[in-house]
Amino acid sequence: MKSLYRRTACCLWLSLCTILASAHFVVAAPFDDCKDHLPFGVPSLTKQVATTPVCYVGYAALHDDTLLIPRWVAYRLTGPHTHGCIARANNFHADDNLPEGKRALPADYKGSGFDQGHQAPAQDFAWNLDRNKESFSMVNMAPQLPGLNRAQWLRLEETVRGFAAKRGAVIVYVGPIVINSGHTIGKNKVAVPIAFWKVIVDPEKKEAIGFVLPQRKIAKGKLEPWQADIARIEESAGLKLPLPEGIVRDKTPELWSADLASWRADQKRLCPPKKSTKPKKPKKPKKKTA
Repeated sequence: MKSLYRRTACCLWLSLCTILASAHFVVAAPFDDCKDHLPFGVPSLTKQVATTPVCYVGYAALHDDTLLIPRWVAYRLTGPHTHGCIARANNFHADDNLPEGKRALPADYKGSGFDQGHQAPAQDFAWNLDRNKESFSMVNMAPQLPGLNRAQWLRLEETVRGFAAKRGAVIVYVGPIVINSGHTIGKNKVAVPIAFWKVIVDPEKKEAIGFVLPQRKIAKGKLEPWQADIARIEESAGLKLPLPEGIVRDKTPELWSADLASWRADQKRLCPPKKSTKPKKPKKPKKKTA
């Protein structure tokens, strides 16, 4: 009887081993839940470095665990999403998806002279409170001079909204350019980029346009001087971007049209300024004159 039990157990074990050996287990890739933002694939780095992929509902990012800034951020921006009316959350916070001791903190920027520069701008997520809050994760930040962040970089962000409003939807890739200068800020030594790049892709027309802005004060103005071909951007940023077939990487196209005046008018109509709830101060009685 014992020998029968042993033979039965042995047969069951062999059968289980056979099933396990022939089974195909599917392991989810890091950006499987971010395919809306990465419809053509995932950008790749030209050099192997320690990174952590982060996938939010609103955007995807690849964090450099040494530089403590994103190597790239990608997101899909639709025309309707450019007209979000939610106020900025301003809750800059460390990202729990990143390894402890290998992530930037808001305190690293304090007193540094640099803004916590959004790569994917908060206004592009003003259509949803949770998405807006996610945009304030430090995985989406890089040190940026106020004279750039609040001026020409802001103009570029506004113009991209104009692109999306006119074209229906675009894919935006954005990130920093860093050299081994050793320029860092904060206790955690967050790397300071020398420039920032942005590539916008029209997935329907299969067109793309790119920009590079150096890390310096640049007043709001024309964007043509800051256009760059995608091949140059890829070489400077040390990566390869996934793009639709037919896009020429080594040529700079004419600046896309963007009717910012119409976009601003629509924004004002859809998101009118809120009336103040503060009680009005009573008027002082006029003094009687003799």
